[in-house]
Amino acid sequence: MKAALDAIQKGDTQYLASLLNTNPNLAKKKTEQGISLLQFAAYCKNSEAVKLLKLYLDELTLHELASIGDVDGIKKILSKNPQLIDSFSADGFTPLGLAAYFGHVELVRLLLIQNANPNVPSNNSFRVTPLHSACASSNLEIAKLLIEYHADVNTKQQKGVTPLHSAAHNGNKDLVRLLVRSGADLHVKMENGKSPVDLAK
Repeated sequence: MKAALDAIQKGDTQYLASLLNTNPNLAKKKTEQGISLLQFAAYCKNSEAVKLLKLYLDELTLHELASIGDVDGIKKILSKNPQLIDSFSADGFTPLGLAAYFGHVELVRLLLIQNANPNVPSNNSFRVTPLHSACASSNLEIAKLLIEYHADVNTKQQKGVTPLHSAAHNGNKDLVRLLVRSGADLHVKMENGKSPVDLAK
């Protein structure tokens, strides 16, 4: 298992392929965090590993599909089990949270249209909402979509960080303007006493 994780992290797809060829069931193993190798590969931004692992899996879970932005696969699962739309992955994220984190605009739109709640935080120590993820990665288009569907612009994650803190920290002026126009508090402070203005400076 460790060898596979190392291969994915290092981008050594050839070695990963040899491991899977020897032990096809490796593709179904879970990490210590409870996520699949495919989802781990998505976190590592290793698209080649994702493609390879898909060959060894009969079907993907809702959260795996969200991680790789598979709109059709998500539609199929939710058509049969709509109650799963705000369910949590093993590491604590909703499908919408994962779609926002990975920058899958069309999937974010689909999930919002199907009534995914944009204000559900991750059920882990990070407590991030989809809007936090969009702002941390400076994704203006996804942030706009989430706000259109009533995402709370002043929601706080771990350590009291708001979406505006992240946008200001990244120096993203367009995102800062969007958040402020939408009611974000310029003077809210993190647990360390820093405001968005402090981070921008």
